[in-house]
Amino acid sequence: MMSKILRIVLVVLLTTFLLVDASQAQLKYPRVSQGAKVTQTAGLTDITISYHRPGVKDRVIWGELVPFDAVWRTGANEATTIEFSTEVSVAGTKIAAGKYSLFTIPSREEWTIVINKNPNTWGAYDYKPEEDVVRFKVKPETSGHQEWLVFTFENLSKGSLDVVMRWEKVKVTFPVAFSTDEMVLKGARADLGWQPGYRAAAYCLDNNLSLEDGKKWIEQSVSVEKTYGNLSLKARYLALDKKYKDAVKTMQEALELGQKMDNKPMNYGEMENLLNEWKKIK
Repeated sequence: MMSKILRIVLVVLLTTFLLVDASQAQLKYPRVSQGAKVTQTAGLTDITISYHRPGVKDRVIWGELVPFDAVWRTGANEATTIEFSTEVSVAGTKIAAGKYSLFTIPSREEWTIVINKNPNTWGAYDYKPEEDVVRFKVKPETSGHQEWLVFTFENLSKGSLDVVMRWEKVKVTFPVAFSTDEMVLKGARADLGWQPGYRAAAYCLDNNLSLEDGKKWIEQSVSVEKTYGNLSLKARYLALDKKYKDAVKTMQEALELGQKMDNKPMNYGEMENLLNEWKKIK
């Protein structure tokens, strides 16, 4: 009888312990340095930085809270990470698409930026220099007071952007470049159909890029289906080769299709002006 009662008591105690333990496991507390994530698309590349934001809080940051000449997680808590959706180039080094840790080594006159293969570290405690993908130096700048550490992306273009970190009165910047034009051309060469061909040809003409490919793709597009868009673009390619008679004929055909559309294309007037210019050329 006592053995049975003892077993019941043990089961009750064990159940209570598990319930309390599960409750504690689910309980969360706010971190002093809150987590943040910032993502930017430039060209065809997404760049994401995940980090935690320490505050200045009237402390001396550089040389004290953050020692000079030592590897810093560039934030708080877990190491800061940077993720690229495509291959990029940083300081002349090509970096494959993927997720990396982002460390820095601050000093009085210059900082070292470090991109490391291991994104899963707590701070810099498990940092291994042999896993570095690239290291390079930048000059810090003086900036207005920034209470909470922040990362931003600036000077965006289709082929590059600047990663900027600000904290206290320091600003650190480094560029990231990517081969958007090469990615567009590679994708276009692998695709078919009137719309991809038209869009690829338009990209080439607008960017003065691989025009011979553009001519091929616009012909491909028109051969599948004639539209206002691809015919007007073909006319512009013909004019580029000084084939104005053919350009006039093709643009007239494009404008006739544009007239039949429910909503007249936004650049219709611009194409009419081009047609009139070409008619004057003998």
